[in-house]
Amino acid sequence: MIMAICSLFSVGDSLPSVKKETEKVIREKFKLLPRFEGIIPPDVRGSRDYQLLADIQLENALINKPSDALFVVAITPYDLYSNGLNFVFGIAYPFRGCIVSYARLYSDNEELFLSRVRKEVTHEMGHVFGLSHCPNPKCVMHFSNSLYDTDYKEEEFCSNCKKKLYLSMKNLGLI
Repeated sequence: MIMAICSLFSVGDSLPSVKKETEKVIREKFKLLPRFEGIIPPDVRGSRDYQLLADIQLENALINKPSDALFVVAITPYDLYSNGLNFVFGIAYPFRGCIVSYARLYSDNEELFLSRVRKEVTHEMGHVFGLSHCPNPKCVMHFSNSLYDTDYKEEEFCSNCKKKLYLSMKNLGLI
């Protein structure tokens, strides 16, 4: 079976390790072929207090999505916010794409930092596949209000969310 393409963009210049981990999540957890499309300059419309408006950054990535790509994933070192929220680790538009900021995920412990990146990319991609937030605090689809929540949850989907993801992937013809 030919893998569907997931376009990967960087809003600003992202760390190679973040790009690598994001590609790994896209490939291994979602059975998509990640293809790096390039760097998009950050769009300052709606910016405030050194934060970028997440929706504008994601919309810019979606505008640049090649026609042969199924979804878009954008990563950025910039801090993001969304209307009504002081900050977001990321946002997603179901069945279109997502953006993840690693500005608040940093740690001196590189493995902890990269684990946080994998969790947030997995979480936002779960939303792309139509999953909602999960009440199980260990599930990767549990809402993270803080780094404590992100660190507490696992990198995997709980059994209920795994079933929902499977059905979504099946409906899209990916499995």
